[in-house]
Amino acid sequence: MARRKMDVADIKEILVAWDAGENVSAIARRLGYTRPTVRKYIHAAERVGLARGGERRGEAAWDALTEEAMARVAGQRPPGTQAQEVARHHAYLAERVGTVRLSVLYQRLRAEQGLQVSWGTFYRYVAAQWPGRLARRPRPTIRLVDPPAGQEAQVDFFYAGLWDDPAGGRRRRLYAFLMTLSHSRHQFLYPVLAEDSAAWLDGHVAAFSFFGGAPRRIVLDNLTAGITTPDRYDPRLNRAYGELTRYYGVLVDPARVQKPTDKPRVERNVSYARESFFRGQTYPSLAAWRDAAARWCLEVAGLRVHGSTGEQPLAAFRAREQAALQPLPARPWERAEWLLARVQRDCHVRAGGAWYSVPATAVRRQVAIRLSAKLVEIYDGTQLLATHVRIARGRSTRAEHYPLAGRMFLTQNPAACRQQAAAIGPATTALINALLAESSLTRLREAQAVLRLTERYPAARVEQACARAMAVEDGHVRTVRAILDHGLDEVPDEEPTAAAHTGAFLRGAQAFAPGELA
Repeated sequence: MARRKMDVADIKEILVAWDAGENVSAIARRLGYTRPTVRKYIHAAERVGLARGGERRGEAAWDALTEEAMARVAGQRPPGTQAQEVARHHAYLAERVGTVRLSVLYQRLRAEQGLQVSWGTFYRYVAAQWPGRLARRPRPTIRLVDPPAGQEAQVDFFYAGLWDDPAGGRRRRLYAFLMTLSHSRHQFLYPVLAEDSAAWLDGHVAAFSFFGGAPRRIVLDNLTAGITTPDRYDPRLNRAYGELTRYYGVLVDPARVQKPTDKPRVERNVSYARESFFRGQTYPSLAAWRDAAARWCLEVAGLRVHGSTGEQPLAAFRAREQAALQPLPARPWERAEWLLARVQRDCHVRAGGAWYSVPATAVRRQVAIRLSAKLVEIYDGTQLLATHVRIARGRSTRAEHYPLAGRMFLTQNPAACRQQAAAIGPATTALINALLAESSLTRLREAQAVLRLTERYPAARVEQACARAMAVEDGHVRTVRAILDHGLDEVPDEEPTAAAHTGAFLRGAQAFAPGELA
C-alpha cells in the first residue's frame, strides 16, 4: 500500500473514527495507512486522555488532543543514525544555537569534533530541538522625517536597457543618472551611455542647471566615479568629484556599502523611471533622449501625486524648495579628468593622447594630471609643476624643463651654428638658417654635420657646395656632401648658349619628284 504524508486532519480523523467505534483495520483500509501506523496514534491518544466512547468533544478539543498525540509520537520516534551523530553534540549546540551562526557551528563540529553528517541533517536536528532560536527576528526601522527644503538630494546610476542607435547602426546599452530632491521629491533624469566618471560629473552639472540651484548635501552610493575609498567614517572622494562639489558648495554623504536603504527616496524612483519613461520608448539620438527625459520630469513625474507626500513634486518644488537651493555660480563647472602617470626620462609625461614636458627634477616620479578641455595641469602632490595648452596629439615642450646641459644644447648650439656659418659665407648661412628654422633635434644635428664638412674641405668649397644645394632644393647634408665628394662645386656653371639662326627651307610640293611623297 502506498504511503501518504500525514497531516493534522488525517490524524484527527483516525482518532474520531476510533472513538466512534470503527476498528483499526477499517480505519487503515479507508484512509490508506498501515494498521501499525493507525494503532500508534490511537495508543498515543489514549495515553493523553482519549477513552473510546467517552465524552463528546468540540472541534477545539479534538485539535488539542490531536496535537498532544502527535507530540508524543514524535518524542517516542527513535532518531536515525545520522541524527544520533548530531545528538552527541547536543550540549555543545544548546549553549550556542541562536548566538553563533549555524554554518559556523557546523564547520567547527566537522573540523574539530569529526562530525560526519550532511548540512541538511544537521539543520533539521537543530530546527527540531530549538525552533524558536532559528526564527528570524524582524528588524525594526525608523522612518526619518523629510529634510528641510533645499537641504538634501539623493543620486543614483541605473541600467535602462538596450537602444538601437540609428547613428552608429548598432545596439547600445543605455544607462541613466537620477537625482531626487528629498524634500519635494522632484527629480532629474539624464540618459547616458556609460556609468563612468564623465557621465557622473556631467549629470550633476546638468541636474543643478535643471533645478536652478544646488542642495547642501548629496547622498550617493560608493561607486568609483564619486568615492575612491569607501569608509563609513572617512570616505575618500574622487578628485574630480571633490572639485565639483567644492565648486557648488555641496557636502557629500555616502551611503553605507551595500545599504540602498540609506537613500530610499531615489531608490524608489529608479523602478518608476525605468517603467514610466524608458519602457517601450526609443529616440533617434542621445540628445533626443535627454530632451525627452527633461520633459518627462516636468510633465509626467512632476505632476503625479506622490504616494508619500501627497503632493505633486513639481508644485512642492516651486512652492518651497526652489528658493531654498543654493544659487549657482556665474559659469557652470568645467569638467576635468584626473590621471596618474609616471614622468619618463625625456622629461615628458603622457596624458590624453599627447606628451607634455615636466621639470627634470620629477623624472621617474608619479604625478597627478588634471585634464580639462583647454588646459593640462601637472601636480606633484599639491605642488603645480607645469601648465600646458591641451593638444590633441604630439608633444608640448618647454625648454626650461630640461636640465642645464640640455637647455644649453638646445639654445646655445643653434646660435653657435649660425655664428660659424656666417664665417663661411652667405650661402652656408642661408642653408643653416633654413635647417634651424625647425625645432627638431634631427635638423640641428644635420646643421652641425654641414659645418663639420669644413674639417675635410676648404671653407670656400663648402660655401660653393651650399650655394649649389640651395639652388636645387632647401638644402640637406647629403646633397652638400655629394657635391663635395664628386667635385661638382669646382665645375663652372654652364651659361646658356644662343640658338643658331638658320633659315628655313621653304619649298612647295613641286620641289619633290613625283612619287617621293607617297
